[in-house]
Amino acid sequence: MSELETTTYPWALFNLEQSVYGVSSQYIQSIFIIENLIRMPGMSDYMKGAVNLRGRIVPIIDTRKFYGLPTVEEEIAKLKMLMKTRKEDHINWLNELENSVLEKREFKLTTDPHACAFGKWYDHFETNDLTLNHLLKKFDAPHKQIHAVGVEVRNLVDKGEYDKASETINKAKNRELKKMINLFNSLCREYSDTKREVVIVLEDSTGSKEIGLTVDEVFAIEPIEEDRETTLDSVTHQSHESLFLGKRSKDGSPVFILDEQYFLNL
Repeated sequence: MSELETTTYPWALFNLEQSVYGVSSQYIQSIFIIENLIRMPGMSDYMKGAVNLRGRIVPIIDTRKFYGLPTVEEEIAKLKMLMKTRKEDHINWLNELENSVLEKREFKLTTDPHACAFGKWYDHFETNDLTLNHLLKKFDAPHKQIHAVGVEVRNLVDKGEYDKASETINKAKNRELKKMINLFNSLCREYSDTKREVVIVLEDSTGSKEIGLTVDEVFAIEPIEEDRETTLDSVTHQSHESLFLGKRSKDGSPVFILDEQYFLNL
């Protein structure tokens, strides 16, 4: 690969998980959402399959798997399991609140929306995925509202108004809890439906070799600079012979640059 400072080609920047990667537009033949994937036996475990691109069979690398990252399928399955568990947490939370009123005993679970397992995760979770961010923002108000029910119920119990406390809980089951359950269910469904990988097809200068790389999203086309001072390991990416480090011209943030020839020669 030629030095970055000697080329005038811009770079396609894309996400894999939370990191930014780049590939020179000089080698990009096409970019498209992956569809009609052909499963082929005997391929390396990091190969996702192949696509028919204008009559040519192009092998597709699962770039996440190639670099030891969770695959998109694994990421979706993990999120679904997390949402299922957190949904059950809130069902059990309201049931325990109800039982504490009926049995006239102390409610020991948290009424702080930032202190429950979902709240702790929600407050600290970060993602570059715009769809997931949009879906998660819908939880903010309903999640605070359902925990506010706990505060209201405990205040009623402290006054000895157990019937009103039970009535408040029953209303919450049909309002706040129902809304939370719908949000957990819809997030899993909508995220799975919209999480479609993009393929960048690289082509060598002779047009005789092509290889596709799956990416989460191509978000920019811009010039970058080579970073000769920082090491890959210092920015939390394990060194790999197919990578070197660059930085975005606009803010100096790190970019993991792919060696196109490495992939074209696989």
